[in-house]
Amino acid sequence: MTGAIAAEAPRQPNPTVGGTRADLPRVQIVVLTYNPGAYIDRCLSAVLATDYPTFDVTVVDNASTDGSVRHVRRDFPDIALLEAGANLGFSRGNNLAMREATAPLIALLNPDTEVDPGWLRPLVERMDRDPVAGGVAPKILYQHDRIPVDLRAPTFVPGGGDARELGVRLYEDASEAAPAVINQGAYGPEVDHDGATFRWTEGSATLAVPVVDGRARLTLDVAAGRNDFALAVGVGGRELAELPLTSERARFELDIPENAIGEFARPVIENAGIKPLPDGSMRDRGTFVTHGNVWQAWDGPDFAAPREVFAVKGGAALYRRSMLESLDFLDPGIFMYYEDADLAWRARRRGWRFWYEPASVVRHAHAASSREWSPAFIRNVEFGKLRMLAKNAPWRFAGHHAALALAHGGREIRRGFSLGDAQALARGRARASALRASLRALPATLRLRRIEARLAPLDARELQPFVEPE
Repeated sequence: MTGAIAAEAPRQPNPTVGGTRADLPRVQIVVLTYNPGAYIDRCLSAVLATDYPTFDVTVVDNASTDGSVRHVRRDFPDIALLEAGANLGFSRGNNLAMREATAPLIALLNPDTEVDPGWLRPLVERMDRDPVAGGVAPKILYQHDRIPVDLRAPTFVPGGGDARELGVRLYEDASEAAPAVINQGAYGPEVDHDGATFRWTEGSATLAVPVVDGRARLTLDVAAGRNDFALAVGVGGRELAELPLTSERARFELDIPENAIGEFARPVIENAGIKPLPDGSMRDRGTFVTHGNVWQAWDGPDFAAPREVFAVKGGAALYRRSMLESLDFLDPGIFMYYEDADLAWRARRRGWRFWYEPASVVRHAHAASSREWSPAFIRNVEFGKLRMLAKNAPWRFAGHHAALALAHGGREIRRGFSLGDAQALARGRARASALRASLRALPATLRLRRIEARLAPLDARELQPFVEPE
């Protein structure tokens, strides 16, 4: 590997940090890649346009096979390229570059992120204001803005002990590259007599429809519950359509008018720091779970002010190198997921803290590389969570999540065999694989736990100030 090439941006100085350009600390920006495809061009082009005078850029490649290494070498000759030679995962791959860094600040970026030109300076300023800040998180928005679309239907109560007021059945649509997200008014996933997954709505429900290249198309795979009726679809109080429904599934596609997109489309929060849950697991600030449905908050006043957070998301974050060195960087035993929360948990025992800075904005094509809820994703999430808890938390936390993984995995495996559901079978096996890997890693994990226990009781006291009501 050759030394990183400094990217010098011809911009005006910002007097709020030290007063002159020369006073701004140099930042090492690390972009970790594994088959990033077309995302890498937009990511690196945006990084090089950063409005900050002194930064270096290093791409660490985890043995990509999609030709992206040749592309980076040819089209971005001023960016240092470090080839790992194998898929080392998030922690070990980033550690390669971070261990070589000499800059006092290190920024990590996923290759499917796109930074605003002014993203870096507010993070540095926030770090400069707090000498014990170990990391700062930007406001991470989903790549595409979304527009809220309202559904209204007559309701019925199914009876038989089920007192819910039900509207329509919404089925999952795997064909959509950017599907609508249920943001309000739906119950958790169920399975119909054909084995298809759906969700009941209430009488009113709101979907968040992505706006891609200035267009928003709502695709509905839907069926009525008990009686035939017309489903009302609207945006901003304006009716778009009435869709005739029967008890049989039907597919509808509606293009949202351009004037409605211009008036009602809004950014959506993916991450505004990491928040702990009472059971020791972690969640992006801005993400919520209601009736088993995952949904994201609209950007707005709740995310407009800087604040201390439990942890920052490693996919877009600024870290202090001295803190990273004191912790021996990210845990190499975690392939990906939960390594950032584990880092913060360890750092807090050593006196560091973390901030969310909304003046810094980064867009993210969420889980573009890892395919959210694929078997590999599930395995890595489950293992990372169990490793983090076994190192840092009361044993009951790790036991609780191990039991959940065992129960969920068992149900999915049984469903896979009984219904011939290959996807459920793969998910169940992924959870089982994570449990086996956690047991194999337990001796090494216990050695690390003993180190943490010397600093403070492992009673989850670090979490308490940051637990938010759901």
